[in-house]
Amino acid sequence: MKPSNFLILDGSSVLVRAYFASAFSGRIMRSSKGVYTNGVFGFLNMMFGALERFSPTHLFVAWDVSRDTFRRELFPAYKGTRGELPDELHPQFDTMQDVLNSLGVSQHADVRYEADDIIGTLAHKAAAEGHNVLILTGDRDALQLVGDNVTVAIMKKGISELDVYTPESLLEKYQLTARQIIDLKGLMGDTSDNIPGVPGIGEKTATKLLLEWNSVENLLDNAHLLKGKMKEKIETHREIALLSKQLATIVTDVPLYFDCESCRLSFQLETAREKLTDLDLKRFVGQVERMVHVG
Repeated sequence: MKPSNFLILDGSSVLVRAYFASAFSGRIMRSSKGVYTNGVFGFLNMMFGALERFSPTHLFVAWDVSRDTFRRELFPAYKGTRGELPDELHPQFDTMQDVLNSLGVSQHADVRYEADDIIGTLAHKAAAEGHNVLILTGDRDALQLVGDNVTVAIMKKGISELDVYTPESLLEKYQLTARQIIDLKGLMGDTSDNIPGVPGIGEKTATKLLLEWNSVENLLDNAHLLKGKMKEKIETHREIALLSKQLATIVTDVPLYFDCESCRLSFQLETAREKLTDLDLKRFVGQVERMVHVG
């Protein structure tokens, strides 16, 4: 795996995974003041573990704010099949962001965009400036962001088990390029995001079509050359395929009010100590101290 000096975390993905990892075993932590902290605890464990493992010089965390992003305007049923998060988890998003603020970690959210869009925008910007970028997430949508200077690590079990994708390993596993991952979703859809795709086309068939036609658009332009039921499917669901691809495409030009240099890793020891102590998470103060002294 290539060394990374710019680590981008999908905050919402990491926090949700951290919460359910502990909640599954019945461990719902609260501070002495009654603040839920089990997701925050797990998030910090994973974040510090990633910092020790990858030794980045820059750190950034992206957050989802709402499901009512621009994609809902395109397709009102987008993510419409997802259930609500547990009551104990909801307040931990604010708590986690407060902790990161106390640490001095750069983070961002935008009501019109998803965390993936913020990640994609910053990853492209950082890579263009010469950084080696590592994206840590649980969301395979991010595979479309893989590039020469952008590596995507998909969490399987915290950060102890990661599926790491470079352009070479992505091609080896999926037979497709990063750009074609978007086309793949355009054809097969995505049940987790309620992206419809073309009815009756799964991953295997979609991959076969893309190996032959390269993209959704080229496939649609040549639909007359297809035969039988496949020709009928593609011609009938042309607009659905294009919409699904649009929904699956990560935006890489989200307006950002900060630059890459502002994401340089530099912990604020005093405010971090105060916040972590207040939440009864003092065990992490030592990790902050070590990193401050090492830095």
